[in-house]
Amino acid sequence: MRISNVIVLFFCFILNVKSQSNIVGKVFEFSSSGDTIPIFSANVYWKNSTIGTTTDKNGVFTLRNISDDLSDIDVSYVGYDILTTQYIDNTLFVLMQNSVDLKDVEINEKINSTQISLINPVNIQTITTKEIHKAACCNLSETFETNNSVDVTYSDAVSGIKQIKMLGLAGNYVQITSELLPLVRGMQRTYGLTYVPGAWIENIQITKGSASVVNGFESLTGQINVEYFKPEDSSDKIKLNLYANLIGKLEKNLILTKHYDKWSSNLFTHVSYFDKEIDHYGISLNSSEKGDGFIDMPKFKQFNILNRWQYNGSNKLKYQINFRGIFEERLAGQITSIDKPYKADINNNIIQVYGKLGYISDTTKSIGSQYSFTSHKLGAVFGNNKYDATQESISFNFISEEKTNEFNLIKYGSSYFADRYVESFTGNISNPFNNKRRVDLVSGVFLEHKYEKQKLNLISGIRSDYYNNKNKIYVLPRFNLKYNANDNTTLRISAGRSFRISNIFSENLQYLASSRLIFNDYTLDPEVGWNYGLNLSHCFYFLDNDGVLNVDLYRTVFNNQIIVNLEERNVLQFSNLEGASYSNVLQIDADYNILYNLSLRLSYKLNNSISTYNNIEKELPLQPLSRALINLSYETNDEKLLFDITLNYNGKSRLPENLVSNEKFSDPFLILNNQVTYKFESFDLYLGGENITNFTQPNPIIDSENPFGNDFDAALIWAPVMGSNFYLGARYDFN
Repeated sequence: MRISNVIVLFFCFILNVKSQSNIVGKVFEFSSSGDTIPIFSANVYWKNSTIGTTTDKNGVFTLRNISDDLSDIDVSYVGYDILTTQYIDNTLFVLMQNSVDLKDVEINEKINSTQISLINPVNIQTITTKEIHKAACCNLSETFETNNSVDVTYSDAVSGIKQIKMLGLAGNYVQITSELLPLVRGMQRTYGLTYVPGAWIENIQITKGSASVVNGFESLTGQINVEYFKPEDSSDKIKLNLYANLIGKLEKNLILTKHYDKWSSNLFTHVSYFDKEIDHYGISLNSSEKGDGFIDMPKFKQFNILNRWQYNGSNKLKYQINFRGIFEERLAGQITSIDKPYKADINNNIIQVYGKLGYISDTTKSIGSQYSFTSHKLGAVFGNNKYDATQESISFNFISEEKTNEFNLIKYGSSYFADRYVESFTGNISNPFNNKRRVDLVSGVFLEHKYEKQKLNLISGIRSDYYNNKNKIYVLPRFNLKYNANDNTTLRISAGRSFRISNIFSENLQYLASSRLIFNDYTLDPEVGWNYGLNLSHCFYFLDNDGVLNVDLYRTVFNNQIIVNLEERNVLQFSNLEGASYSNVLQIDADYNILYNLSLRLSYKLNNSISTYNNIEKELPLQPLSRALINLSYETNDEKLLFDITLNYNGKSRLPENLVSNEKFSDPFLILNNQVTYKFESFDLYLGGENITNFTQPNPIIDSENPFGNDFDAALIWAPVMGSNFYLGARYDFN
């Protein structure tokens, strides 16, 4: 959209008797030349309610009717105010005008799949459903194939689990939430990303650097917030996603949406299954060449269910409750035809209840609470190593919000986290333990102030959290400033302090796939660090097409860090930081619409992540020094055929010095993914390929012939362990 005085026209009309429960409308704008342009992603809500929707690519929406008074419908778009309204011939016209001479810049295709805002003081990138659909996207760890902000790598060559990294550091330092409620933390850190099916996700918000103090104390490098499809979004419907790949993995996702008198509900179900032993070690599946004796992908079965309920009976009282169950078994290791094979057996059983309760007293005041209860049982066997654990967690977050005037908003409240762990470990460990118990209690208070004017926006906040096991209070200030240099350019500055309590065994299960002797220490202090960020976003027009340039520079500095030392051969040791530890990241992204239906994304990232090992500062092991991405997306004029191709470049990574070989760095490599989607009348058919370049890490398992020997190690992974793979799927959407 071009900067201009914008007139937004919104019209509503009542449908025939069959559809009288819905109101259909359209939102569009006048350009400077007088042409009408539909507005995508405008918000349409019933006032003082959570019942609403957003406009599609044509500016059209469908809103569930809860009132005969159409003046109770609120239309909003960031940066605009309503001037006048007029009702003519069953059409409600709403005249709006640009209030701050700025806009949200929504980039990529004509249906914008990735959005970067010039309005929000916090550096947030939103990945929409369409962007998620560009990949097979079986789970959350696989939704970032077309995004260079989040790195995705294999954790080890046995379990088949993928892990994320952000701002040059492990995913443990990223706060992962679902609609701002805790999602992946504690014992779920290793496997939790695989328990978020991609087909359930409506959008993902990636926050770099310091996040809001309201959301908690753990977001050192940023926050990933997942938004599921919501029960109030539309009328009754069914969503179905079916997936199968060439090696035999099967997956089904089903979402049922139902509306009752005062309630609406979603039922999400996920089933995935794989039961083959494939050992081709990057070699073609049709090849008879022998692998390394270990199956490339574990056999597994997973059942995942989520039931969401939303109360819609009051304009002031809002209530949501969710029930979830996850059950998964993974079997990996050597092929069963080998005598006395090395086996890996991982079982996770999770039960969770969480929700929100809120009360809106008027347009300027509200109060709410968030709550969560989780029970998690984990059993993991890697050869001689056996780890069993349970985690029971309770969390509460109480928030009050008050708008004091048109420029100032204050949020304040308190939070409480309680985690009870019971752990047992036998095997390659210096000090085996049985039913080791630990209770972590963290109680905190927070205050946040938001100041918003035309060119300057400021969010400043502070938390104070008390941790029982260290009898210590952690003070966590955070700061986000946004300045609009002009209509198309935004500068952001951020700073914030965070701390996190590490659960060293459940967060580092990949290292159990080795013969390393583990030295454990239950007296380690929590990790504490600062994050500083600088962001520049600039929207431009070239050859009558729009684009955006985004530059990020972030630095993370640890006051205290738990070091995972891999530098000594056959030994794994956890210890608190002694010396320097920091990470510097520079990332440059450019998105450009080459043609109306052809989009290009270019991204380059440079990592400089340093920590101290045995009094020597070194680059973090297995962390690429650089990454680059090229994504090209094409859509036919009739919007029936979509083509997407992504090329990822991964630079060299430092290898731990204990390796059997003398290699200091890994080789750089390229990964090519693509997908083609054809849209039929009632469903989408998609097919694609992953790792088409068929690159795999040479010798991913050290001493694979002797898995019970002293040198066996399957956790030093810097590249894919699976070769090329192709898949086919279908998405159905029944209204």
